[in-house]
Amino acid sequence: MRIGITGASGMLGTALVTRLSKSIQVYATSRGKGIEGKNIEWDCYDLTDIPLLNIWLNKVKPDVVVHCAAIVNVDLCEENVDLATKLHVETTEVIANYLDANNGRLIYISTDSVFDGKKQTPYNETDLANPLNIYANTKLMGEQPVLSIVNGLVLRTNIIGRTKEGDTSFSEWVIRGLIDNAPLNLFYDVHFSPLHVDELSLIIENIIERPVYGLYHCASSDNISKYDFGVQMAKVFGLSDSNINRASVGVIDFKAERPKNMALSSEKLAKKLKRDMFSAIDSIKLMKCQYDKNTRLLN
Repeated sequence: MRIGITGASGMLGTALVTRLSKSIQVYATSRGKGIEGKNIEWDCYDLTDIPLLNIWLNKVKPDVVVHCAAIVNVDLCEENVDLATKLHVETTEVIANYLDANNGRLIYISTDSVFDGKKQTPYNETDLANPLNIYANTKLMGEQPVLSIVNGLVLRTNIIGRTKEGDTSFSEWVIRGLIDNAPLNLFYDVHFSPLHVDELSLIIENIIERPVYGLYHCASSDNISKYDFGVQMAKVFGLSDSNINRASVGVIDFKAERPKNMALSSEKLAKKLKRDMFSAIDSIKLMKCQYDKNTRLLN
């Protein structure tokens, strides 16, 4: 089997390349190389260069593409609508059309941000999407070509974990703030369902082996506020939480509006895969295990 991975040097892309290359030939693409090793072939280019994307697809001839590439900086998307549209929508259309014509499969990584956050309980797949910002809107638009093909799968998620050197994820920012005892303003009124990136990569590996199609939420089995997430991080890592400030997202002047409720229900996927989903605390504990194995990260 030939697996193509876009955004392969990012947090999820790296986890997928690491896991899948143990047994499958992986064709990785990103603007710069990530992890290298056996069964990994890199092609580095700008994915929004459609002719180059077509050349890559026709050269690699993937059986499956996991489309991870995204602009994860929400405010940056507000300032670069055309770029966000090209990456999240146009590239997805090209990949979907190629795979549909060649009996291939597409797994598109979407976001929990497609909802307006006004619901009081976790969102399920039948809830009406109503994105509040350009990032969420273009990611939602990118879902459509995937769902229009026979072998398309959309996974809405929110991941935590380790990034490559030079980048910082939300969870890493929290850990660093706790270690340095730096002020952390965390929102008590924003809820999410964080899933560790390694657990998501395992789920995707399982899906590659046993195909699932359509629209699914893939997140933790529960939800937690950003504030409580920080408190639990401190507890699991054995650090003081005295530097965590309880803040409201409403007082922050972001360029892009954010939903307050991003909690997802993953019951549909859990039932389909016949497995239990990680809890938010499970994901935090997995991060702690990774840091224990690499103590320099705590220095």
